[in-house]
Amino acid sequence: MADSDNSTTLPSVTHGRGQRQMAHGVDRFDEADPALALLQGWLRAQHVSHVLCRLQQRLERRVLDAAAPDAMDKKVGYSIACQAEVEATTAALKLQDKIPHVKARSLLGVVAKLEIIAGADRDIDDPTDFPWPHIASVLDDLKKIAGRLPLERPERSVVQGDCRRYQALAADKVGLKKQTADLHLGQLATIGIKSE
Repeated sequence: MADSDNSTTLPSVTHGRGQRQMAHGVDRFDEADPALALLQGWLRAQHVSHVLCRLQQRLERRVLDAAAPDAMDKKVGYSIACQAEVEATTAALKLQDKIPHVKARSLLGVVAKLEIIAGADRDIDDPTDFPWPHIASVLDDLKKIAGRLPLERPERSVVQGDCRRYQALAADKVGLKKQTADLHLGQLATIGIKSE
């Protein structure tokens, strides 16, 4: 609060790890402000969704570039990647839906909720149209008053674990595990190799 004239004392939410606890490799905020935990989860889901989107785009390129016999294997991987991205995006949307039900306990909590609201629409609408520049202005003002959000990017191993989890969900959802096994057996038979 060094750059603020406001003398209101804020609840104890700091940038240090003293206010955090590690649970199953996930950085979680304690119960000081559930809106901060909601933002942390949403940012993580968004990040994983973007990582999976890039993977899906790379696989799509490989499918388009693949020769006919190799294309089927690549299509299976691409289908899983597409569905995994959908799973991660759905997780982020479910966290967004919780905003009205989570009560902020600090100005930083209010900032966290606005970050999700503004962040959710950045890719959809024109950020120069009303009300987005206005919301961004209010958000900047609140950050100057309340301070920076105590957030960190998730560790690479956490993101990779989330990606694997969404890929497994995707494979189960579209039933591709069995199809992949059948595909390999079928391909062996079509090129004259007997499976054992």
